[in-house]
Amino acid sequence: MPRQSGLLAWALAITLGTACLAGCANSVKPPLRPASLDPETELTYAPVENDTTSVHVQLYWNGFDRDGEVVKFYFAVDADTALPITEWKSTTAKDSTFLFPVDPVAASRFHVFMVSAVDNDGRYDRSPAVRSFSSRTKQPTSQITKGPSPYNPLVPPTFAFEWSGTDPDGSERGGPAPVDSFEYLLLRIGEAAGPGHPALPYYNQNTYVDLVNAGVGRTLPAPYDDWKWVGIRGRGKRFSNVAPGECVFVERAIDGAGAIEKELKFVTNIRHFTVAPASPPVVGLGPWLTIVCSSLTRPINASGPIDVPRDPIQVLEGETISFSWSASADQYGGVVVGYTYALDDTTHLPNPDLLATGTTLTPGQLYSGGHTLFIKVIDDFGLVTNAAIPILVFHPTFKDPGTAREILYVDDSLGPGSTPSRVGNFPSDVEETSWWTLTLLPNLRVPFTEWDTYLAGQGDVEGRKPPSLNDLARYSTVIWNVDFNNGDYLPTGLHKTLFDDTQSSLAAYLRGGGTLILTGFAIGSNVSKPTSILYANWSRGICAGLSPGPAYNLTYFSRTYMGVDGALANGAGLRTIGARDFIAAIPTAAGIASGYDSALVDRGSLGSGAKWITYPGSGEPNTNNAPGLPQVDGLIMAQNFGCQPNASAVFAPENPSQPIAQPVLLYHGVNVGINEEGAPSPREGTVVGIQVQAHGLGQVATPVFDPNRSVGRMVHLTFPLYFLRDQDAVRILRAAYAYVSASPTLPSRPARSAHVNLIWTIV
Repeated sequence: MPRQSGLLAWALAITLGTACLAGCANSVKPPLRPASLDPETELTYAPVENDTTSVHVQLYWNGFDRDGEVVKFYFAVDADTALPITEWKSTTAKDSTFLFPVDPVAASRFHVFMVSAVDNDGRYDRSPAVRSFSSRTKQPTSQITKGPSPYNPLVPPTFAFEWSGTDPDGSERGGPAPVDSFEYLLLRIGEAAGPGHPALPYYNQNTYVDLVNAGVGRTLPAPYDDWKWVGIRGRGKRFSNVAPGECVFVERAIDGAGAIEKELKFVTNIRHFTVAPASPPVVGLGPWLTIVCSSLTRPINASGPIDVPRDPIQVLEGETISFSWSASADQYGGVVVGYTYALDDTTHLPNPDLLATGTTLTPGQLYSGGHTLFIKVIDDFGLVTNAAIPILVFHPTFKDPGTAREILYVDDSLGPGSTPSRVGNFPSDVEETSWWTLTLLPNLRVPFTEWDTYLAGQGDVEGRKPPSLNDLARYSTVIWNVDFNNGDYLPTGLHKTLFDDTQSSLAAYLRGGGTLILTGFAIGSNVSKPTSILYANWSRGICAGLSPGPAYNLTYFSRTYMGVDGALANGAGLRTIGARDFIAAIPTAAGIASGYDSALVDRGSLGSGAKWITYPGSGEPNTNNAPGLPQVDGLIMAQNFGCQPNASAVFAPENPSQPIAQPVLLYHGVNVGINEEGAPSPREGTVVGIQVQAHGLGQVATPVFDPNRSVGRMVHLTFPLYFLRDQDAVRILRAAYAYVSASPTLPSRPARSAHVNLIWTIV
């Protein structure tokens, strides 16, 4: 620091020293240099005295010497300032950035910094420059990123946690930076860590959150202060062979200045879980395995060395099945290290491989009978998950060469019969069944069997029962007649077979080359889940309105078996919005070429004998006027079949020059308005009849049409045949059957003998 000096004093000292040396010869030592010759020091940039600053502070200093030059500096911080100056740290630099630690709890601390210049003679400033100030830091934050989930999962005796943390002002420039270190606790509920202390209390989330946050030091608060925090520099910890029981794991961050994270939160920093015994193996304890199969509508899951019993995947002989899988051990902090699999024979499983994440089973492997696909995954702890996926393959007798055509008529319509509000409009179930089996189906002159989903489900709490794949494997064509009584509590058999299980017997039958004619009410609600999804997305379409995911996946039938993107419902009962207005199906050019003609609803006034009474009762005409059928959907075709831009290349249809799904009949309804005085029906010109070619389902890398590996032909009609004029219904059904019966997935027809019509009823 500057001090008084003068040339006179300096000259006097020199004079006296010279005189002494002259008079005393060698008997007198020369005097010490005066303190005024010591170098001087100043802090050129530092915090304001007694101010508060961050923990990272850059200080600047300088020094000068009157009889030489400053060559270095001594400096000290806090307690080191009590040492002799020559024992301080030294530097030749004139600035440096220092980390000033804080109190772990208060996150602040008072500091003193001193610096002293040193000249070329070794003299140093005995009055160093000094500055006093406080440092403060923002508390660090952290979070568990991997390990047992918070809500008491069962984990193996070996598990791991990983975490990360951020110091909001930890960089030298004051910005965010990774934290310096962490601390953790592994608390065992109901136990004490040391003698003379009580056991930890029973688990309660709030109790443990409060207990952890109440401690201000390196232990839990008394009387549980036998539980001590464990410091760790790493970002994870593996625990091995932990004894069974309930545990609470806690982690917190410590920044470079020593501040400790406070206000720890459940889920973020605190987890509660239970350690399972090492033996016997616990069902469900292992890597979480997710298996996707081309024949299923939803994934299969497995966990642990012992798999649960499973219903077999049912397919027809000739189908190719693709599987893919992935696994995660994150739920207890493990890492998957490999997969292996085998079909039927597990005596020589290949070595685990991280790339072994799928397989395709060909018809040569899936001969008729039972098979099992075994999949095994192992993690870095040595835990395994085994999945045994049973597969049941049925022989499709309808594909045997020379086999005669047979039809299964699935009666999935339960007519309510006449009611006071709908006089004569709806037949009873017996009336409709009789019409189908005695009037309509005999015109095809093909043996047929009836399956009544209502009668088949009698006595079953699940309600309507659709036919199984084994039931379908005999028939070359299925004609499915569905009604509009479809909902979450009363699903039709069609909806149940398409969506209630992870697999669909009807879809499996079609993939095996079977053919389908679908007719009835409210088709849109029967072929998608949830039942409203086609109606909700009609303006944009499911291809544009839904991203790939669970909801999109459950539109598989409408997308890849129908080519439909949306539907306009005819469900609301108001004539002012064009309800109950369907009166005819008009053929398109493609429909005419396939033998379709206009089909009219058999309608008339009360007493006319018509099947549909246009004015069924008295009352308010807006709700009672019924010029046409309700619950007939107008379908919106997808611009790209299956939502695939290059559909023909993906799905390999029998005739790539034609659309895979082609409209053959269009909606015609009466005009909107109580007296039909308004605009055309909102569904006018939409599609009510579709022909779908035989095609693949895009399961192979280079699709080529193969009649033995393709979906059979289909016809979808969104109106019920019963309410058409009989002659129109016969023409429609004949045209539809002629198309599907010529599917290349079916064997060539045998020569016709006498026309014999056989009827069986299954109940």
